[in-house]
Amino acid sequence: MYRFIRHYLPFVLSVVLLMVSTEAFCDDVGPDDLVGEDRVEFDRFRHLFQYGTPDEFFPFAREYEKSLRDKGYMMLYYKLLNNEGFFSLRHNMVFRAMKIAERLEGELRSDQANRFYYLATGLFGDIYYSSHDRIKAERYFTQALEEVGDGDPKFTMRTYNSLAEMFCLKDSRKSLEWLQKARRIALDTDNTEYYSLSLAMTGYVYFMAGNRKEFYHVFDEYQQLRDEDKPGFSHRYDKILEVAKLAFDGNPQEAHLVLGDQRTTYVDSALVAICLYEMERDIDGGFEAIKHHHLEMDSIYGLKQSANFDQMAAESAITRSREEANMNRSLADKLMKWIIGLVIAFLIIYIMGRRRLWLKIRDRNRDLKAALAKAEESDLMKTAFIRTMSHEIRTPLNAVAGFSEVLCSSEFQASAEEKKDIQKRISSNVSQIVSIVNEVLELSKSESEGQVAEADKSNVACNELARTVLSDFKGRQYTGVEMRFATNVGDDFQLRTNVYRLKSALSHLVDNAIKFTESGHIELRCHSEGDQFQFIVSDTGVGIKEEDRERIFETFLKVDDFKSGVGLGLPICRRLLHSLGGEVLLDASYSSGARFIITLPVT
Repeated sequence: MYRFIRHYLPFVLSVVLLMVSTEAFCDDVGPDDLVGEDRVEFDRFRHLFQYGTPDEFFPFAREYEKSLRDKGYMMLYYKLLNNEGFFSLRHNMVFRAMKIAERLEGELRSDQANRFYYLATGLFGDIYYSSHDRIKAERYFTQALEEVGDGDPKFTMRTYNSLAEMFCLKDSRKSLEWLQKARRIALDTDNTEYYSLSLAMTGYVYFMAGNRKEFYHVFDEYQQLRDEDKPGFSHRYDKILEVAKLAFDGNPQEAHLVLGDQRTTYVDSALVAICLYEMERDIDGGFEAIKHHHLEMDSIYGLKQSANFDQMAAESAITRSREEANMNRSLADKLMKWIIGLVIAFLIIYIMGRRRLWLKIRDRNRDLKAALAKAEESDLMKTAFIRTMSHEIRTPLNAVAGFSEVLCSSEFQASAEEKKDIQKRISSNVSQIVSIVNEVLELSKSESEGQVAEADKSNVACNELARTVLSDFKGRQYTGVEMRFATNVGDDFQLRTNVYRLKSALSHLVDNAIKFTESGHIELRCHSEGDQFQFIVSDTGVGIKEEDRERIFETFLKVDDFKSGVGLGLPICRRLLHSLGGEVLLDASYSSGARFIITLPVT
């Protein structure tokens, strides 16, 4: 027994550590870690959360949350389930929000995810706050703050702001203390949104408390922060603070005009109106404002109660239907269903067995055909590769070997100029070999890669890219060839794509033009038309024969065996552009040489 434990204990411990590390990694996946399809799904959830209707949001949320749990992205799963509860509250579905909170709490305890308990506790606090049960809301918010600790600064700031908003009239001192804590965290984390929101709420509390001196101090700080125009600044309280400033400045009528402008939805505008009337000592106006406030609150309560009663009635109806269905089943029906089920199961098993056998044979035949086709294609490719490479590499290698023997020969006495010429020739042939190997590697890489992901794209200045490609080739063309650049777009025009693949494709076309142009010019043109953008490479070289126009994009095809290269430039160019969602074509209407047109979508 001791020998067994000694032998297998390290293996068991390794497996346990691997499981723990994997679980920790999955738990810590956040929105910033998502790429590809995961990022697209998250952005869809966020869009529906902000702008979608309940009929659009809830079905997608259920499927997406299931996907996250299956993948093990637990932190993201818990937070999005928490957001589903917030969405329910925002649409007055308190009963549904309570169900979600209970489900979240149950799953957190079942998963023993202690560090995320605050999400469920905070959601309960929001539910009771929405239901105007301030005692329970405060208790749950306070418990959530204890549970979260320093783990989620945004949640902490939002909770402090909720507590401050909830107690701004009842206990302004406590409200200001919570807002001060939120501002301190916002400064430590450099969070402009929550800092501006907490600062504005502080001014609002001072206004409701009638503290003119402290309000002016906070208002000046808020104005200074807003003038900095930092990203994320919250303008939620802009109009309320403007109204408060006018009131404290002694302009209550102008404050009423700003408050009465219905073009903007204000925060607690009814309470602000009541406060204005109190400052004016206008009892009738204050009474009307209070009455209007109560009518608004009654309307909101009515909507919430209606939505909750409808959902409760629907669930009760479903429960009653299920109970009645269970009670109405008879023994004869059960026996008949069993018999029918057994017969159907037998038929299904028989048919599935036959179908599985047929599918297996069909798949095997398809695999064999694909393997045969691939083998034949590989054989043809191998033959073409050996034939091309044996010629293209042997020639420069022979040149390098010959010149090396000459330089090493004791019988050969060369001048400095002759040695320089030999060295230049050796370098040129070595570069030719390196270029051939690089093209083969690039072909292999382009075959293994698919479409470029959105995360790998960037905004590319088209004119600047074209000039860079031409600059890279200057000095490599024949002396009688002029390198030209033309464009019909401004230098600020940008295309969203992968800059490295696009530059490589353009370089292959320009290099191809240089090989076949001994006089005249080579032109690279940028052209935008509608929803498409084109790079046009034209030359005044020998052109391409009509019978070769359909074959030039084939691998290892060379229209001139006396030119350097292995016939991979154009095939690589086309595969690179296909990965970008574009295309490259030969312009058959051009007769002064060769013209290739790259077309890419403008997004």
